[in-house]
Amino acid sequence: MPFWQRQPRALRIALIAGLAVALVAAGYALGWRLAPRSTADTAIGRVSFDVSVSSHGEATAVIPVADWGFRADAFDGPFELRAELRSLERSALARAADGDLSVLTTSEDQLRSAAQSAVLEEFAWGAAGALALLGVAALIFRDRRGRRLLLAVGGAATVALGAGSLALARYTFDAAAFERPTYFANGAELARILDVAENERATSAYGSTFGSILRSIGTILAEAPTPAPESRDLYLGSDLHANALVVEPLSELVGDHPFLLNGDFGQRGGVAEARLLAPRVSALGTDVIATSGNHDTSGLMSALEAQGVEVLGDGATGAPTTTEVIGLDLAGFPDPLEWNGAGDPDSRPITFDDLDDPAAAADAASAELIEEFDRLVPPPDLVMIHQESLARALAEALDERGYERDLVILTGHTHRQRLEVHNSIVLVNGGSVGAGGIFDAGREPIGLAQLHFESALPRLRSVDFILAEPFSGAAQASRVVIDAICPEGERCTYEPPEIGTAALAEGEPG
Repeated sequence: MPFWQRQPRALRIALIAGLAVALVAAGYALGWRLAPRSTADTAIGRVSFDVSVSSHGEATAVIPVADWGFRADAFDGPFELRAELRSLERSALARAADGDLSVLTTSEDQLRSAAQSAVLEEFAWGAAGALALLGVAALIFRDRRGRRLLLAVGGAATVALGAGSLALARYTFDAAAFERPTYFANGAELARILDVAENERATSAYGSTFGSILRSIGTILAEAPTPAPESRDLYLGSDLHANALVVEPLSELVGDHPFLLNGDFGQRGGVAEARLLAPRVSALGTDVIATSGNHDTSGLMSALEAQGVEVLGDGATGAPTTTEVIGLDLAGFPDPLEWNGAGDPDSRPITFDDLDDPAAAADAASAELIEEFDRLVPPPDLVMIHQESLARALAEALDERGYERDLVILTGHTHRQRLEVHNSIVLVNGGSVGAGGIFDAGREPIGLAQLHFESALPRLRSVDFILAEPFSGAAQASRVVIDAICPEGERCTYEPPEIGTAALAEGEPG
């Protein structure tokens, strides 16, 4: 009798069952390796998907052209889902950066569907690999009973491993994990990307370069001629969009000056973003004043307030609140699209275009804003309004009724620096202090503004527009003297040029 058949029956069964399970595991790994990568066309570009063995469930996104990516522990299971962006639809990304929620929603739906299809296809290849190895083993297995046991246990293990892994991944899937990913990079990109998420002090080559740019610009501006020897100064920024890399160099530039941050601190304003951003925003200066933007939530604004940031505007009622800064009366309006419900649901509107009648909603928001402004007693010297279209609606309405009191309206949202003069009313947009967010870092410049007020009167004298691209080292600063660009005190606009181009300053007849 062969040695194999002389062993105890229980031991033979255990060894065959163990062999079957090992062959199934190896077959899945082999099938995943041999499976062709599936691809899908989405609104943001073409994406390929791949599944591989992992000790724990993980989703990985890679951008090969930039040589960086991120990981998220989004589910439990013995596999990793890897997505690679193979081609890029830049126009769609530009719309998404401007707040076009439809691009993000469409892409998310397409990616979810494509990822699910890719996982099912890869598991089919894995099951085929497992059955192939079992078949080969059965052909060389001489013991008929052992062969039947091998195929029975192996078949059951193939179904159990595939169905069990898929069910576990589906049951444990956590979409919120993508709000707190781990970034990784290779080569030169390492210093630019790695320090985003959880460092106590977010520093990197990106932030260091930005800091050196700001110091150089600050020196130049400090030496620029000014029409008066003294002034009261403050800084204006908006649209941080969760880019923690800029926090330390910005805080060094601002110093003890008041820093007014005009909305869009996060991308979605969820719990993870609030936890990451609140202490960092608070560290931007000794006097940080904030209003909400359309990307923000009441939870994020409450987190900022808990860290010592002075938050203006009641998001629940839409009413402005007031404070004093550098001796001027400041009113801050909450954004009408600030989310005030529980959590951060995917269905919540982020732009007016997400509503049934965008034009009517925007008109209603403008009308309510003007009514709330008219109720302010005394009338403010400064107003913070995140969305530039709403800020302009207020400026034009006041100008049309002949408003003669000096008023500065501080705004953001467009990520574009701009100054408008409407007779006694000046509208200032400092650009995106977060370069549109971490995913646009390197493509969109960082922008902020320093405002200089006359020491004796609450009147804006000049504005310094600062624009920097930390990755390339390119930067520029423009000092705009209000009376110089609009000497008649009527209506004119100024837009700082893109880095490397000539400035644009033009008058518009009133």
